Parts: sequence; C-alpha cells; structure tokens
Amino acid sequence: MANELKILLILIVLCVPRFGMAQGSNRISGIVEDKDSKERIPLVAIQLTELERWTTSDMNGEFNFKNIPSGTYTIQASCLGFEKYERVITISKDVLNYKLQLTESSLGLEEVTIVAKENTSLSSSSKIENLALEHVQATNLSDIMQLVPGQITLNPDMSASNQIAIRDINRYDDRNSTAPIDNNSAMGTAIIVDGTPISSDANMQSLNTTSGTAQPYAAGKGVDLRQIPTENIESVEVIRGIPSVEYGDLTTGAVLVKTKAGKTKLRAKIKVDPRIKQTALSKGFLLPGKNKGAINLDFDFTHAYDDLRKPSLSYKRITGELGYSNVLFKNTTPLSINAKISYYNTFDNEENDPDLLREEILEEKEKNISMKLYGKYSVKKPWLTNISYNFSGRYTKQEVYEYRMVNKNSATPLAIANTSGEYEAVLLPSRYFSDLTIDGQPYNYFASIKANVTGEYGSINNTFMIGTDWRTSGNNGDGKIYDITRPPSGATTTRPRAFKDIPASNTLSLFAEDKISVPLNQMVLKAQAGVRYTNMLPTGLFSTDGFTTIEPRLNTTLEILKNRKSNTLKDLSLRFGYGKTSKTPGMIYLYPDKSYKDEMSFNYYPDLVIVTTEVIEDTSNPDLKPAKSTKFELGVDFNICNVKVMLTAFNEEILDGFKWTSDYYSMNFKVWDQLEGEGKNPQYNNGEITYTENGETLTLPYTYSRSFQSYSKPINNYNIYKKGIEYVINFGRINSIKTNFLVDGAYFHIKKIDYVLPYGKKEGMSYQGGEFPYLTIYPGNQGDFRERLNSNFKINSHIPKLKMVVSLNTQIIWIDKRTEYWEDENGRPYAYSVSENNEKLYGQFEGADRIYIDPIGYYDMDMAYHEWQDHQSFESPFSLMRLSRNNYEYTPTSYPVSWQVNLKLTKEFRNKAKLSFFANNLFNHRPLVYVKRTSSYTRRNQSAYFGAELILTL
Repeated sequence: MANELKILLILIVLCVPRFGMAQGSNRISGIVEDKDSKERIPLVAIQLTELERWTTSDMNGEFNFKNIPSGTYTIQASCLGFEKYERVITISKDVLNYKLQLTESSLGLEEVTIVAKENTSLSSSSKIENLALEHVQATNLSDIMQLVPGQITLNPDMSASNQIAIRDINRYDDRNSTAPIDNNSAMGTAIIVDGTPISSDANMQSLNTTSGTAQPYAAGKGVDLRQIPTENIESVEVIRGIPSVEYGDLTTGAVLVKTKAGKTKLRAKIKVDPRIKQTALSKGFLLPGKNKGAINLDFDFTHAYDDLRKPSLSYKRITGELGYSNVLFKNTTPLSINAKISYYNTFDNEENDPDLLREEILEEKEKNISMKLYGKYSVKKPWLTNISYNFSGRYTKQEVYEYRMVNKNSATPLAIANTSGEYEAVLLPSRYFSDLTIDGQPYNYFASIKANVTGEYGSINNTFMIGTDWRTSGNNGDGKIYDITRPPSGATTTRPRAFKDIPASNTLSLFAEDKISVPLNQMVLKAQAGVRYTNMLPTGLFSTDGFTTIEPRLNTTLEILKNRKSNTLKDLSLRFGYGKTSKTPGMIYLYPDKSYKDEMSFNYYPDLVIVTTEVIEDTSNPDLKPAKSTKFELGVDFNICNVKVMLTAFNEEILDGFKWTSDYYSMNFKVWDQLEGEGKNPQYNNGEITYTENGETLTLPYTYSRSFQSYSKPINNYNIYKKGIEYVINFGRINSIKTNFLVDGAYFHIKKIDYVLPYGKKEGMSYQGGEFPYLTIYPGNQGDFRERLNSNFKINSHIPKLKMVVSLNTQIIWIDKRTEYWEDENGRPYAYSVSENNEKLYGQFEGADRIYIDPIGYYDMDMAYHEWQDHQSFESPFSLMRLSRNNYEYTPTSYPVSWQVNLKLTKEFRNKAKLSFFANNLFNHRPLVYVKRTSSYTRRNQSAYFGAELILTL
C-alpha cells in the first residue's frame, strides 16, 4: 500500500501546473438574439472554452465577460431548440455590443446533423445530439448504440432488461430477439446522467445464489436502460476510449447523458410500432419575474409486448421529471443551479396469460424516485477558475411476486431448519401453490466536488482539475419472503432472507488531472493525464476494510496539420491513449446467500422422516476484488481531398471479472436402517430412533454415509480480451443532390475466458451399490471468441425546401465467426478423439463419433486430492469421469456475408410537427444458414420491422 501511495503522490505532483493565470482587463459584452426574428433569447449558456469562463444571458438576452486577457478564443453558445453557436474571436481590447445570433433548429436549415459526431481530440467518443436522437426514434437509451461505429441495428426490444456494452458484439439470437449482453461488460459500462452515476450495485433481486446459476431476476446485470426514456435527453456521449479520471467504477466505457434544462416549447410525442406504444409530453418555461429561472416538465408512458399472444410478457413504464434551473450572479461570479426530481414506475408481466393457470400470477414491479442538485460556480481567481458540485440520492422499490403451481412426482420430505443438525421433516404434497415475494429497496447516494484552474501561459493553454466523490449503496428491502413449508421451485437450498440485514457499501475516490495544449511550430500537442484513487469500505483516507485501486490515465493528440489550404491533405492528427479503470463488485457478489444442504437419513413415510441439514454460514469470497481494465488506443485522423477519415485501433484487457463457481465438500450424515412393515410407531429423540415391535421398544441401528455437496460462491476468474479497429469515412456532402455519403464500422476480435475449474459430480449414478465415489475436477481456461467485421454504408439526403431527411443504411457483416474452445495455456486443445488403437488424437475431430475431455484430478469421499493419470482414461470406473461431447462442439462457425437495408425518414411541417418513419431490414432479407456445430439451421438478420413517430410542437 505504501508504494501505491507514493505512485499516487508522484502522479499528482506531475499533473500540477504552474498557477497564476494571465491577468487582463478586457471586456466582452453583447446580446443573444434569434437570427431570423431578432428576438432576444434569455438563459443561453455562453462559454470561452480555452479559459473555462462561462456565463448565461439574462432575461433581456444580455451577457457580459470581464477581465479577459488578450488572446484568441473560441466562443460557444447553446440553448435548447437552437443550433449550437461556435466562433473564433480575437481579443486585444474591449469588445462591446457583440451580437451572438442563434438559429432555431429545423430541417429547413441548409445543413443538419443526424449521425453521431466523432470526437477524436483526445479520447475516442461518439456524441449524439437531440436531432439525431429524434431521427433514430429511440425508445430508450440502448437504441442509440446503432449510431456508434461497430454496432449493428437491432429491432427495439423491451421484453427484457436492456444494457449497453461498449466495443462488444451486439447481436440477435436464434429466437429473433436481441441477445443479452455479457453481464461483466454491462456492469462495466458506466451510465452517467447529468453527472450522476446510475448504479445497480444494490440490486439483490435473486431467488438463490447458491444453486450454481444464481437464478437472478435482475441482479448482477448492470443498469436496465429501460428506466431512462429519451424524450427529455438533450445529448448523449458514448466514451469508447479512455475516459477522464472524474469518471470511475467502470471497465468498458461510459455513457454520458445530458437532460434538457431551460425554456422549450410544448412537445407531444406519439410512437407506434408492432411491439411498442409510447406517448410523451414535455415543456420548459420561464418563471415570472426577473431572473427567476426555468422549470422543465417531462412525462412518458410506454407499453411494450414481446409477443402479442402472451400478454404476461408485457412491460409498462411511466416516467416523469420536474427540473429547475437558474444562474445567479451572471455579471460577476456566475453560479448555476440545477435541481431535478425524477420518478419512474414499471409494471412487468402483470397481465393474465392464457398459457398460465387461472390462479397463477406473475408480476415484476419497480418504482423509483431520485433527486439531484448540481451545477458550477465561476470563481475567477488566478488559482481557481470553477468549482463543480453534484449531490444526489436515489431510492427504488422493487418487487417480484409469483403465485405459481409447483408439481412434484410424489410427496416430498422438506427440511425447514436454519441451523445444522438432524430434524423431522415436513411433507410437501405432490402439488401445491407457492407464494413468493422478493422485496428489494436499493438506495444510492452520490456526492462529488471538482475544482479547476485554467490559464493561458503564453501560447500554452492549461487546465488542472482535482476532485473527490463519495458513493453509498445499500438495500432496505425485506428480501425473499415465502412460506418455508411451501417453497417456490428452486428454493430448496436457500431460505427466506432480509436484504436490509446486509451492510451498505461506501466508496471514496480522489482524482487529479491536467489537460494541456502546446503549440510546436506548426503543430499542436494536446495531452490529458490524470490518476484516480478509489477506496472501498474506507476506514480512513488511505486505510480500508475492503480494497483500494490506483488508475492512471493518459490521452494525447498530435495535430500535425489542421485546416491546411491544400487540394489533397488538409488535416492530419495522431492519437495515443492508455488507461486503467476498475469496477467494484455489486452487493449480490459481496453478500451471497447461505447454503442449506439436506440429506435423507430416515424415511418411514408418512409417520416419520428425518433429514440431516448442513448449513454453510459464509459463502462469500474474502479475496473477491474489483474487476480491472487496461486499455490502449492508437488513432489517426486525416482529411484528404475533403474526405474525412477516422481510424482507431484498440486493445483492451478486462481481468478478474465476476463469475460463480462451485465449492464442494464431503457431508457426513447418519443413515438409519430401513424399517419394514406397518405400525412400528418410530420416534426420534436425542439422536436416536426407537420403534415398537411385538410390544417391545427397540433402538434402530444406523451407519454413517457421505455425499458430495456444493454451493456457489463468487470468484474473480473471468477475463475478456478485446482488440480491433474502428473506422469512419465521411465523403462529405454533394450539394447538388443535398446528400451525404458516410461509411462506418469496425473489426472486433473478442475472446472471453473462464478460468474457473469446473467440477463434475455423477448425479444418480451408483457404483458398487453406493454413490459414485469421486468428484471430478476438469481443467479451466474455456470460453469462446467472436470475430466480426461490419460496415454501414449510409446515404443521408436532406432536402431543406421540403424540410425532410431520408437515411438509407446498407448494413453488411463481412465476417462473423464464433469458436468455442477449451485449451491449455499453450493453445493445445483439451478435447481429443480416440483412434481404433485407443490413441488420443488431440484436436482431430473429423470423422469421430464423439470427442472427450479428461479431468486434471479428482477428490475421493475423504476430500483427498488425486492427480489424473493418463491411463485412467480407458479404465473403469475412471473412464466414466471423462466428458463426452459432440464431435462438432469445438468446430469454428463461420457465417456467410449477410446484409440488410434500413430506412429512416423524418418530415417537418412548418416547425409545428415532425413525422418520422423507420423500417429495419426493409426487404426482409433473412437467408437460412446451416450451422454444423449444432447440426441445425438458423436465420440471418432479424425480421423486417417498422414503426412511426409523430412529434407536435406548440
């Protein structure tokens, strides 16, 4: 720990710039007005970007900057409903009566942007503005990923939780639905709304974590993006590269969402497609009086079906937000205040389904209320430019309710004990209804303070930032509630548990970062370097009951050519990035359930049944640590013959991901002799069973037996290796036909490895009259890798006179491969076929009926470990311990080239209405492909899908 602290202090010292901002006495003042109507516009955010100086226009549309040093700066202005304003201005004396003219957003403008803007000045990211969001017709946040290079268009799907995974292969499954995102990738994607991270760490909605699959309803999957509607979103930025150190608790990247604030027109939206119906209202208005601020109201109702024939698979969502925004002290030291209260209520699977029994009920509900206060204070001191603050709280009420029929083959003995020992069992009927409630009440608190100082030192521009944040996650829910004598299916190895008994988790982070721009003759070097220190479960600033991480990050850009007056090469930049990030385990991994194992010791049904229960009180992993990511980026951007090209190569390693593994032990228990005949009246007292025979009370003899038992515990044994190239080629706009041509896509090579040593237990197989006596251990290092090269050929036609945009995207997947593997560290496959002479042929599967995988060892009933001997593969009973697989199990699957055409159209009517239409897989091109590995056919592409959206503006 001492070495880590030394590294942290050294990096912070290296980041600290020379303080002492250049002083000046220049003044910039003026007005903000509508370019067409000449009406003045209040509450417009105005910024001098190089100096980090900002203000807003007052109610008369006037603004004022004081004490500006001489120099050349970029002045930016933004306001809801208007195009972003950006100009370069040179200051050598007072600039008075500056007219800052904004143009109202409209499809009637000469140029509009309906694609993601690629930001490559430092870290690679995609910025999606409101007009692009409208054109995509996104229902929730996951729909916008189709605008990010490397992603393909998927039909909207709200039947299950939606997640985002950055630089991963989004795809559909064989059921023509969106395939689920890898849990570790989803958890490692930070979702940040107005500077507040949305956390799912306290989600404990799981029936049983000890059963081997964790059986989660929602826990451990990352943030469900169905909670975040798009109607009140102003912009979204998807950071694919190395994020600033102010963003933490992530591995794959970050999604930054900025919601609307300020005066807006009344908007009403209606969206309809075959599976989703949505209505939304929003309005922003100024409070009466001078400088009283603005109020924003948003409301959304969405109803979605996965299958119209199965109404129990429906999903309903109601969301609403009330926001207040204002800027005080505009002419001196501006202080922005943003206060928002958000609410959502979801109803999942609440309607009757004719496929369920009339009495059965299946419901999932979730309610949430969140509050946040955030803003920025312009200090304007030589040693301090701005202070940013963010305080938020979030409370969720989650409920799973199931009233289901449980069918057994016969009456079943049931143990209900909560401690280890021998107990008389109750008898479950062969058929009964179970009544289950899983009550979760997760809460999250977040507080962040950041300070920066920005200055011009000659021709060098420098911004230094330092900050801290605090996170708290907990759950006050009553947890799993059910009648222990009528347990739900899958609950035999667990018991009811209250989530509120689990302690909350606290995390403290410190971060520092320096951003600098240095001219080098005709070139410019830009760099962003910082470090983030995180302490989970802190007992002090640098002492902990959990763990600490140190995350250095660096982004650099060398602008070799910029805006060069040439007919060929006009711009050329090189980029490099390196960074480390980490993701803390969620509460479901930190605090798994206790394990309850029951073995039959005596059965004289129905008079007396004795069950031995063994309880594992602590199934947690004291060595569980955060997942860690190391990322490299190398990029080049250039403009040649007015064709803009962006190329980014990346290499990412995500190590110590979270998985569940089986932990086995040998359980000893009594087995009493079988008691034959009726009327024996057995009684259990003080560890003895007595019975009556011929009027005499006798003691029933017993022996001891053993069995292998297991429970699941969390472990850091899952790694993801990503590498690839992203590209964007913008051919520019041909003015004569008002059309822009653009190609984007990516090559992804993603390898996922599970290092868990899998165990094997011969269930139901007897050996010499008893349980199979060995517990098999197989080698780890199994997983799969996927490879995909795709291109999106986009034709965007914008006709200003008609106020219409038409987008045609031909989506081509050139390479789509999947290979499952199980191999040693040298790449040698563990699977082999057997020749006629019992020779093992590793990796040679052609023509074999079956292939096999040998154990690496096994335990006996005394839990003594034995290494596997090669000759045991063909000796009984050891040969039974080999795994047998289909001979095509590890055959690579390579799909042929596939394509589909997607259409989007938006038409504006007199700035009062917009009608949008989309059609995915316009020609319903779905070729049938034979998959040798599974000996089955599958369809490429999803079914043709279409929808429309109407927005009215008053």
